[in-house]
Amino acid sequence: MSLFSNIIAPLIAGLFFLLYFIYFSIANPSKATSYKYFVVYLVGIGLFSLGRPLQLILGPHPMPLIIVNIRMIVLCGVISPVIILASDLFNRKRRKNFQAIIISFCALLGFIYVIFNTLGTHESRVLFHFAGITAQDNFTPNMQGPFYGREVTIVVQVVTGLLLTIFSFIKLIKLKLETSVNNLLRNKIFLFNSGVFIFGLSFTIGSLAKQWGIYYVVSIISALLFGGSVIIDVKEVYHYYEKLIPFIKEDIIHNVAFSGFSKAKLTEMLDCLGKNGDLNTFVVMKIKDGKSKVLHDLKMIDEVLKITDVNLSSVLDEESFILLPLSNYRIGIALKLNNSDDSVNRISFMEILEGVQSEICATQKCNLAVGIGRTYETIEDLRISYHEALNAQEYAERLENSSIVHVDNINELDQHTNMYPVKEKEKLLALIKVGDVKNSHNAFSVFIEKFKPFITEKPEGLKVRLYEFIGSLIDSAILGGGDEKKLNERMEEFFSDINHIKDMETVEKFMSSAVVEIADTVAHVYESRSKSLIKKATRYIEENYHSQLSYKDVANEVFISPSYFLCLFKQETGYTFVDYLTMLRIEKAKELLLTTDMTITQIADKTGFNNSNYFSRIFKKLVGTRAKDYRASS
Repeated sequence: MSLFSNIIAPLIAGLFFLLYFIYFSIANPSKATSYKYFVVYLVGIGLFSLGRPLQLILGPHPMPLIIVNIRMIVLCGVISPVIILASDLFNRKRRKNFQAIIISFCALLGFIYVIFNTLGTHESRVLFHFAGITAQDNFTPNMQGPFYGREVTIVVQVVTGLLLTIFSFIKLIKLKLETSVNNLLRNKIFLFNSGVFIFGLSFTIGSLAKQWGIYYVVSIISALLFGGSVIIDVKEVYHYYEKLIPFIKEDIIHNVAFSGFSKAKLTEMLDCLGKNGDLNTFVVMKIKDGKSKVLHDLKMIDEVLKITDVNLSSVLDEESFILLPLSNYRIGIALKLNNSDDSVNRISFMEILEGVQSEICATQKCNLAVGIGRTYETIEDLRISYHEALNAQEYAERLENSSIVHVDNINELDQHTNMYPVKEKEKLLALIKVGDVKNSHNAFSVFIEKFKPFITEKPEGLKVRLYEFIGSLIDSAILGGGDEKKLNERMEEFFSDINHIKDMETVEKFMSSAVVEIADTVAHVYESRSKSLIKKATRYIEENYHSQLSYKDVANEVFISPSYFLCLFKQETGYTFVDYLTMLRIEKAKELLLTTDMTITQIADKTGFNNSNYFSRIFKKLVGTRAKDYRASS
């Protein structure tokens, strides 16, 4: 029995956990949080189980003591909190205080075990002999003062088991009340907490009875229940993301194409789809039939997406590209290309796209206009590559049959081609974002002068460009603090107006009025925000004028930079911060002079002046008379 409990059972359990870990890592990899918890659990419980045979066969004291201490640190500090936090995760609760308490308490249990086990153990004992191997275990005497190591370590093991048992039992009772019996076996919370319950109970009983084989055997059953619950959770997460993928892709397009670019947000969205966060090149493809008319065939769009995905997957890693359905029957490809040798890199990628184009044209009986943007160093420039790819695609669309055009080749192909004014638009959007009405108007004048010849050459793209322009203005206004609901409602009205635009003169008037209106909206927001900030700042100054207050303290209170605060304060009040604070202190000093018997020195100190001579000098300068005379004149 001793051989089974101490060698065979933990060895079988440890090997099972190792194989289970390999299975989950290879067959069911996932980014779900529950999966990560489960992998940590398998590694932890595997080490805990395999550590038991090692504890017995590696020799006499102190080896058994060292290994059992390590095993209990793993059990208390890793396995127990991971199990409890994973269960809490399944309940969709994120309680940071609870997490900190559980981790701290479990770590404390492990610390207590190690300390008292070490203090109470001075030797090892022979447990049994088998096949020429002498098994030696940690020997901690019973009722051995002053530390009572044996009793304390047993208590720690029992408390750990009871913690898991009670915690899971409460969850199971609540679940039984809320869920029908028929649905329990398909419920991940039930499966998980059942596993925790039987493991905690077996660990408690095994510790009290000193029959370690009990919880090694039961831990296998628990792991199977844990694994079943995690598989259910991973499937739920997968289906959830499946539903979200179109919306995530739409957000990525919105982030890249319009003004509201955020590296953090874009990287997070790409990570949700399992894509790298260093994509640096954009490609735009547009499907047309032989007569250069856009095909209104969604089935064909799906086929083109599949063909493109298969071809790119054969030469690129899945994580290094993403296909994005764009407007007006366009398809976007955001991908990672090596920027070390741009010319070779471009030729190689052009060959890949030619293969995609050939297969699509042959199988779908259509033409394909492809535009490629430049390859940049970072993802921050992906939006520039997008606009370049769009320009190149629009140029390719004007050529006969199917064409692939890199933005760098446009000038080589046609010296008279006008480019979309991307940089001018970016400057305009930056001014819109801060509500600069005057400079927004000037920036628009520069933009429209380049936009008119561009759209004259590509009149078929006018509506798409107008939709994009208005969307970018609205995004900038929202980022500038504008009312998102009202701005989105106004955007719908702008979109409706676009359908009635007929000529270039109307286009310019429409775009100009939109710029003025939206810039003015943000300007009002900034004005209102500025007044609110300064009102809060002056209130803070009035409450703290008697302390050694600096402008940095006030700026920090209203959450703006010190330099911006000084500028804004002067703009809104007409006074510098120092002048305003000094005048306020003098007014408070005048009140104290008239209403109290405090000395000049006391009043100076009470109102924030740390020097009575300086106070007297400033008082006379601002009031026109000495403080003593001011009091006497009343």
